[in-house]
Amino acid sequence: MSIRANKRIVNYKTIKFILKYLHEGVLKPTSKAFLFAYIYVVLPKLIDHLIVSIKKKRWNDISPRFMKVILNAFHPNKFPVFAASLVAGINILEPIVYAIFKKHSLFKIPTRSIFFATLISSFISAAISFPRFQNHILGYGRYYSLDLTLLVVTRALDTALSSSLSVIMPHYISRFGDVALFIASCTPIMFAWFYTPEKLPPAYRNWITSAANMDDELIEALRRLRDGSLVYGEHGPYETILLPICERHNQDPSRASLIVHQPVECELVHEFKTKNCEIHALWRFVRGFSFAIKLYGPLNVLVLLFPAKGSKFSARVIRAMKASVRSSVFLGAYISLYWYAVCLSRSRLLPYLFPKKPRTDFDITIGPSAGAFLCGFSSLIETAQRRKELALFVAPRALGTFVPTEASKINLKIESLVFSVSLAVLVAYSRSDPSKVRGIFGKGLKQVFNIGSYN
Repeated sequence: MSIRANKRIVNYKTIKFILKYLHEGVLKPTSKAFLFAYIYVVLPKLIDHLIVSIKKKRWNDISPRFMKVILNAFHPNKFPVFAASLVAGINILEPIVYAIFKKHSLFKIPTRSIFFATLISSFISAAISFPRFQNHILGYGRYYSLDLTLLVVTRALDTALSSSLSVIMPHYISRFGDVALFIASCTPIMFAWFYTPEKLPPAYRNWITSAANMDDELIEALRRLRDGSLVYGEHGPYETILLPICERHNQDPSRASLIVHQPVECELVHEFKTKNCEIHALWRFVRGFSFAIKLYGPLNVLVLLFPAKGSKFSARVIRAMKASVRSSVFLGAYISLYWYAVCLSRSRLLPYLFPKKPRTDFDITIGPSAGAFLCGFSSLIETAQRRKELALFVAPRALGTFVPTEASKINLKIESLVFSVSLAVLVAYSRSDPSKVRGIFGKGLKQVFNIGSYN
């Protein structure tokens, strides 16, 4: 066989290999990324539009609204296309960077070469794709890109730390790490909800407000006490701030006076349902459970529509019911523990232990802090898997309370850099061992990047 024929065969095999990789290694994961992101963006909007149209009986609005949502998601700067371009960039660059490493023998261990090749490829792809998406999404609100960045950062930190600590930390200690993370996250989140709500994403802040079901006037009074514009026992523009609560519950208006009552009566805080703090905590639990079962019940019914292979319908129904009840008990306990800790701090226990402490401190700092800390222990009610997901869900929100939200040029550049580094860490770890990226996020990465093909 001639040299020219050999070259043709080699060229043919090379082209065939490249085409196969482009199909299996680039096109398929890119399509998956787009599809998952598209469903994530479109499905909630379709459900929301459907519910609103049914409630308002605007049947003619359903079809045009659906079409608008379906078509808008194809915009080149929206999340589905951003996710697809991100994955495509990583999978195109990774074999090129890996070939450079291999040619120059930079790493003796092949798995290490793959890890760093993926790390560099992911960083470059994110650094190119993210700023365009960031600039587009800023038009809808600062929190949209920041939420995504905080999510990726916390997942990257969790992956790196859990991978390192699992080697040296005993298993029985690491089991409670998710509980500790949940408690540590709930504390700044709930404190921010009281005093700096602008640090929380609007949708998440509104959800907490709905679940807490606390009088707006009481929240406002606490904020005024904290900033000094309202002082116990002194006349001022906000001395009647709690009057609407008494009016709504047909109570004597004098009970709202902060000149007469120092601090605010516990019964007013209890919405005049009872004087007893324990009964009030139980009442809060019942209300929280009722709120949660309406949320988790339909979600678990929806899960029944996507059965696992070989599972019986009756078993899935029982599992869905158990999951709904357990999660509702968790949220009910979360709310009731918060309220009871506040009562213990401001009237039941701490004022007697520390009588010289100003009563204002118990209301504006100690009480909310104690509630924010104690409510986190409710996560022990959930299963280990759910505790993990809960901890990783609230951690980005907690981190966000310490991050400046101003959309200045320097802040946006820092965010873009942090996102790129964090995503690179996540993808690199998932390439080497998908199990290291915990929770649903790790399963998603495994599906999108077709990890098995790199073994």
